[in-house]
Amino acid sequence: MNFVMVVGLGLGLASSLSAGTNGFVVPSFRGTPNAQFAGWESFTVATDNGVGNSPDLPGSGAIGALIQREPHAVVLGSGNIYNQDFKSEFEVRYSASENPSLVVLQVRTAGNELAYDSVKLTYAGGSESATRTELDRVSFGGPPGAPGSGAFVSSKWEWDVTGKNAGNFSILFNAADVSVSLDSLTLDVQSVPEPSGWALVLGGIGVLGWTARRRGSC
Repeated sequence: MNFVMVVGLGLGLASSLSAGTNGFVVPSFRGTPNAQFAGWESFTVATDNGVGNSPDLPGSGAIGALIQREPHAVVLGSGNIYNQDFKSEFEVRYSASENPSLVVLQVRTAGNELAYDSVKLTYAGGSESATRTELDRVSFGGPPGAPGSGAFVSSKWEWDVTGKNAGNFSILFNAADVSVSLDSLTLDVQSVPEPSGWALVLGGIGVLGWTARRRGSC
């Protein structure tokens, strides 16, 4: 998406830059059975309305929502969620019938950056941090601290929640400072099949074995 950065008191436009999901990677399990994907690139809801933003990237499933809780944020014409004077507070909600085993979150921001130590996956049994991987960084607007300066930054976090019954979880993360623009994010979840699903798989293997034995005895 295009990011338009507002400077001063929001009366001037500094620049229009291309961002989107630059630097994001495709997890090895995306597109496999028991894998789910959701992606957000153009937001329509700036602050918490009880519903939030539904995924809009092609191929997204209806598995979650993105919510921003700080009441002073706005949605720019580019579709970014931007907060000029206050620190935004974000939540990604996930709900599905199967318990996840792996969770991968990727986020791209513009302007100032996130408080990376604030990123936590929470579920009924607890709360977990994860190691951040920086995927991409593009500075703009001159030296850090100069008027209109900042960076596009893409980051990735991955959690292994196998056996933790985290079927309904939230990922919480906050801005480190004012003037953070949320540009895009993706959520990939690999789930553990329900027992009935395992029964179908094992039953299928048994049928194949029985068929092979029948053919061998003919």
